[in-house]
Amino acid sequence: MTRSQTIVTDPVGDCIPARQRTAIRRKLLRWYDRHKRDLPWRRKNRSQDPYAQWVAEIMLQQTRADTVIPYYERFLSRFPDAMSLARGRQETVLKHWEGLGYYRRAILLHKACQQLRTENTPVPRLAEKLKTLPGIGDYTSAAIASISSDEPIAAVDGNVARVIARLFCVELDVLSSKGKKRITKLADQLIPKARPGDFNQAWMDLGSKVCTPRSPSCDICPLEKECLARATGSTDTLPIRGTAIKKKIPVVHCVVGVLSHHQNFLVRRRPIGGLWGGLWEFPNIEIAPKKEKTQAMKALVESIMIEPNEVVSLSTIRHQLTHRLMMFHVFAGQVANKEGKDIGDAYRWVTRAQFAKRSVSTAHRKIYQAAC
Repeated sequence: MTRSQTIVTDPVGDCIPARQRTAIRRKLLRWYDRHKRDLPWRRKNRSQDPYAQWVAEIMLQQTRADTVIPYYERFLSRFPDAMSLARGRQETVLKHWEGLGYYRRAILLHKACQQLRTENTPVPRLAEKLKTLPGIGDYTSAAIASISSDEPIAAVDGNVARVIARLFCVELDVLSSKGKKRITKLADQLIPKARPGDFNQAWMDLGSKVCTPRSPSCDICPLEKECLARATGSTDTLPIRGTAIKKKIPVVHCVVGVLSHHQNFLVRRRPIGGLWGGLWEFPNIEIAPKKEKTQAMKALVESIMIEPNEVVSLSTIRHQLTHRLMMFHVFAGQVANKEGKDIGDAYRWVTRAQFAKRSVSTAHRKIYQAAC
């Protein structure tokens, strides 16, 4: 009998036989017990705390676990529970998030904790209640509820979708509504009543360590014998992810003015929402790629009614984001007299020490280092 003949699941069906569900659960949990990663949010005192899991899941969005660890430890040390976070100033919250990126995550987390404080309610433990809070969707709510409260609900992220698509040979675009529905239906059937949180985390670990996007390590996979993609030689073609042509990442050019008065620097706070919302930065404007940079800098200082002495071009700072490449053309200039200038409420003159304490994007930290 060939390997493919031992697999009882219909590759296009939705119903997983009970015997196979049991085998998958047993094998995956046994593998997880032997190979799970030692992560701070998995330790007992935090794994059973919905707030600690919430912080971890929000930080892990779009970010690797090894990058998150030091931020997570520092954040929980400063904000050990939802009420302490709710009482914190947004500036302080963003400062403790600085360098982690995707700052809207921190703003929504803070807003959600303030909502709980206003309602005088604890962090919810069930997925449906968690989803009523800002910034929490289907996956995040399921992950928090299953891990901290043993709610038997499947948490399906990109890693899980990839493993399930290969395991059951799902030949649908996993990013389409039909594909997501099929993957979720299969995942829901597999989630056990006992240890649902460990099971969800086992899927995630398997996808990140073994069933990787390219060159999966099928020979060491605990589910090799159950995998239809392995049996049919389609691991390299699954999952199917979108049919659109990959777009070229746009390049955004900005002129930046590092304006100083003695030991003070002019900065402004970005409006909430959008890229780097709520963070402090040096004055800047976006320009067309071929626009003359010196003239653009002149227009920038005129727009904020500052009259510096000679403005000098310093350097160009390159900063790569997920969906765009930022090119900052940095100029510096001394201001003889900062008094009486109408620069608006968003602007502040700050010392070096004050700048160090403010929440600033990594890009503008680079600009500061280059100019100061």
